[in-house]
Amino acid sequence: MDTIYDELFELLDTKIFTKRYTRNNRLNFPEYRGAIFGFVRPRFHYKGYLELSLDSKKYPDVYELILNLGKNIVPFEFKTIQLNKNLICPPHKDTNNRGDSCLVSFGNYTGCNIIVGDKLYDSNRNPVIFDGSKIIHYNTDDLVGTKYSLIFFK
Repeated sequence: MDTIYDELFELLDTKIFTKRYTRNNRLNFPEYRGAIFGFVRPRFHYKGYLELSLDSKKYPDVYELILNLGKNIVPFEFKTIQLNKNLICPPHKDTNNRGDSCLVSFGNYTGCNIIVGDKLYDSNRNPVIFDGSKIIHYNTDDLVGTKYSLIFFK
């Protein structure tokens, strides 16, 4: 299983992902780079169905590896995967998610553990499953190195 993390890390380091800004609905989130893979609502008008994300189409090699990883570590059905690079999340809930989320991180980094409720977890190659829509979660502010995190959810 470790080889898939290494392969994904090497592949991701060759890509330049879109900057995500604080103008979205998540106040206090810092600027970061990331991507959204899997199925999402259509970009401009929700028509009652989901469609493949733009990032999934733009980076099919990344999407395929992420799906392969998800099939091995996520014990529930997921539709969407959020990819974050070096993001230190402030306390928040993912109010639009439905059910459990699975978070896993990887890279050549230390620190930046996740706190879910009042428990500290090291998600470095260790999946952490929690209901992000109900429980406040955030990262510790001690990241050193390059960290990618994946969140699998509905």
